[in-house]
Amino acid sequence: MRPTSYAAAILAGAAVLATSPAFAGSTVAGSPIHMGLVIQDQCTISVPAGIDFGTHGIILANVDTSANMTIECTKETPYSIALDAGDNSADAVNTTRSLKSGTNFLDYELYSGSAGGTVWGSTVGTDTVDKASADGADEVITIYARVPSHQNPPVGTYGDDVTATIWYAAEAAP
Repeated sequence: MRPTSYAAAILAGAAVLATSPAFAGSTVAGSPIHMGLVIQDQCTISVPAGIDFGTHGIILANVDTSANMTIECTKETPYSIALDAGDNSADAVNTTRSLKSGTNFLDYELYSGSAGGTVWGSTVGTDTVDKASADGADEVITIYARVPSHQNPPVGTYGDDVTATIWYAAEAAP
């Protein structure tokens, strides 16, 4: 008999819950809660650690190489990427960019599109890499580099530092 009385007590308790005013089907309308977020123009740029032209003696032929940089901008944001003339340009003679070892210089150049193509500079809309609308994902852009032929500099380790700058949104407009 005990199992039957427990079952009856459980059924009676369920009936009380079903008819209790605390569980009655009333609804109170609340006010809406607004959710918001502002997305602004933004770009990030990741530039390679360096461009290596390798090891050479007399430069008898053009030495071409390349490296990739990655940028990401807010979707549909226009941008322009500039590469400055490098740290040695003010010291060098007859060149935009120079690798330097001590007091010696070795000409080189950076290009967009292909080595020997359009020189990559820092005047927005003229010699920068420009895009009217970013994809909203990582975009890989190649930097092409060339040491031109017929150079015979003294032995040394030559280098230069070039700064990459990205302008975006209204500042990217030529």
